[in-house]
Amino acid sequence: MDPVYQAQAFFGGPEGPNYGSPRGLLDIPGWQEMDKGEAAQAVEVSAYPDRYQNYEPVAETILEALTTGSELTPASVPESGRVVFPLAEDAAVQTSDYGPRVHPVTGEDSFHAGTDWAAPDGTPIYAIADGVVTSADYNEARGGVIVLDHRISGEAVSSVYIHMWETGIHVQPGDTVSAGDHIGDVGNSGQSTGPHLHLEILPGGRGTGEHTDPEPWLETHDAHPAPDTGSGGDIQPAGADNGDCPTQPGQGTEADAPDPEPGDGDGSHMVDDPTTGGQITAGMLHVYQQTSQAFPETSWVCWDERPGQDSEHPLGRACDVTFGNPIGSFPTEAHRQAGWEVTNWVKDHAETLGVEYLIFDGKIWVASRADEGWRPYDGGGMHDPNDPTGGHYDHLHITVTDS
Repeated sequence: MDPVYQAQAFFGGPEGPNYGSPRGLLDIPGWQEMDKGEAAQAVEVSAYPDRYQNYEPVAETILEALTTGSELTPASVPESGRVVFPLAEDAAVQTSDYGPRVHPVTGEDSFHAGTDWAAPDGTPIYAIADGVVTSADYNEARGGVIVLDHRISGEAVSSVYIHMWETGIHVQPGDTVSAGDHIGDVGNSGQSTGPHLHLEILPGGRGTGEHTDPEPWLETHDAHPAPDTGSGGDIQPAGADNGDCPTQPGQGTEADAPDPEPGDGDGSHMVDDPTTGGQITAGMLHVYQQTSQAFPETSWVCWDERPGQDSEHPLGRACDVTFGNPIGSFPTEAHRQAGWEVTNWVKDHAETLGVEYLIFDGKIWVASRADEGWRPYDGGGMHDPNDPTGGHYDHLHITVTDS
């Protein structure tokens, strides 16, 4: 292989050796805005598009060693006395295994170098063992990425945590952490279809380029449950029974969010639902886009079949929104206040957004009866109003008009 020719061919451009066929990097429109892995895939068109991202920590380690003279092995760290699971057990659901799969975003065959656990946006992520933070940064393809170096049973190991929001990274390179320390929060950034943690385990350390299935690795190392965060289902919603919730504009925390843009044309025709495999109205999509842009850390589920229920979800006119809290549990006060922040913003802009009614925190607001304000929600004949989900304490329900 001629390294000079290979470099010239990769970059291409008007002076490249292949004259644009096959394309080099400079021949690809918009390459300047691409993530490094996306740009490499656009040029190389690999059958394994994840490979560039999977080996990015290794490449960074090699580059650091070549430019600074540092060692390729993980930093010297104390022996870790225990291993813990990276998420609270009651908050995590495994959604994607380690190994070959069809990439959920690109639709291409790929190799998944880690394991995914879905959890509510904002769920704490814990260090799996004592270690040192070697990198903590954010990029468009993977979102927030934290890499820790450990020494476990005398062996070097690195762990990689991916998809945090930029504000959900709570450590810096060089920090020393202990097993169970809160290092970040679950997010939905980068190439992601919902809030989750992607965890990778690199036996031998990040310099080896080798990875292994995290789930059996954690089992083999007798991973302890994550620390109790106190966010279980026995938490009651503050103010649920005494009426002190911020149910009027201006009460509670004001949302520092921009005004929404008005919809464009007929909002009743059906379009693809970005949160599920169904369809929603263009008006509902507009509410989703405007609200999630104003509050990017919310999580949404819209179309749902709902057999046997009188619901707008199968009609594509409704979405449910959470604020970092798990469904099925009463929210913490912080999650409840975050919920009212979003709810009051949507209510204040109901006319612009085409909202018909809202249900949250055991109360309902109907645009056509706005002069009555918020009223107690009785479950609508379908739900137990005292249940976290039935009473809509754990989520905001939004229904839009049919026009």
